[in-house]
Amino acid sequence: MPTDALHARVPHWRVALRHRLYSLGLKSAAHLPLPDFLGIGAQKAGTSWLHANLQVHPRIFMPPEAKEVHFFDRHILNYGLDGYSSLFRDAGDRIKGEITPAYGVIESKRIRFIRAVMPGVKLIFLMRNPIDRAWSQALMELSTKPGRPFEQITDEEFINHFRGERSSRRGNYESILSNWLGVFPREQLFIGMYDDIATRPRELLTEVFAFLGAAGEVDWNLFPVEKVVFKGPPHPLPQRLRQILLEMYHRAIKRLGEKYGAPAEKWLAEIA
Repeated sequence: MPTDALHARVPHWRVALRHRLYSLGLKSAAHLPLPDFLGIGAQKAGTSWLHANLQVHPRIFMPPEAKEVHFFDRHILNYGLDGYSSLFRDAGDRIKGEITPAYGVIESKRIRFIRAVMPGVKLIFLMRNPIDRAWSQALMELSTKPGRPFEQITDEEFINHFRGERSSRRGNYESILSNWLGVFPREQLFIGMYDDIATRPRELLTEVFAFLGAAGEVDWNLFPVEKVVFKGPPHPLPQRLRQILLEMYHRAIKRLGEKYGAPAEKWLAEIA
């Protein structure tokens, strides 16, 4: 959460009580300037690129202080909806929202709370070949963030990361979508493909704009559509580790290809 929200910290018991009233329908959040949309993931699937482009759209407002707010997964009991809504108080009549990829894996109880306080909120989920996504996350958490040379990381460390909950949960798109669609109607969820960022970025953004209610002509010179915001991992995935990930995700990729078609079908071709 941005620093100005720190002053709105509320005792946990009071926040929990208010949230209970919201969940039971005994208290309404309609008067609060809450988001019109949430980006819920997936992690390492192009959400930074999407954020960079949405935040420059003249009809869209996103909190300028932070790229990922982490309210519903980390800070919900510290600040409550009043603190959260303060992030959107300057939106005016613009479409307001935020993108926090960690929301994809929050528990169903928290998703139901989101539906209770924001019943019409629109959701955006980007999918990436889960093998490539897992590799990108592993590089970030084992090498980039700790500042550790790639050459010092053993295969065993990478494999343990692949199989750990932090990675496997974020790559389980079927479970993520099932949890959210068990609470929200399908028409409120936009599913986009990471591959489209490279092959048809303007078309993908145009589809997102239309979904959010911001359709119309835009000046593409304002948008970092093809800038360095979108970049691949600094180290290619070794074949020996790709085989481990293939064993983990082969069946899931096959089901995704059958359900979502191209470009998920392309993932099938890549692992054939």
